[in-house]
Amino acid sequence: MSALTLRLSDSLDEKIRELAERQHLTRSDFARRALESYVQQTQRELALQAMVEAAQSIQNSPLLQQHIAEMNNELSDTEQDLALSVAEQEPQGWWK
Repeated sequence: MSALTLRLSDSLDEKIRELAERQHLTRSDFARRALESYVQQTQRELALQAMVEAAQSIQNSPLLQQHIAEMNNELSDTEQDLALSVAEQEPQGWWK
């Protein structure tokens, strides 16, 4: 395990001491947990930011927009074909 040395303001050091004591932790354990939590939060925020940027690039890409429109048209044609084939079939109920 590696070590990290930090310089803290007196007020922050006092807050850490008080909180660590209330939770029956050493200052090192308290700081380690706080850093782990901060790292996880930062990773989630960066992943979300990357997803937003990817969505924005898709939204701003004329080529991708054209491809999406073509896919929608193909799907619409397929849905229309399906609706026509169902309408052409003579209904056969259980009562016949």
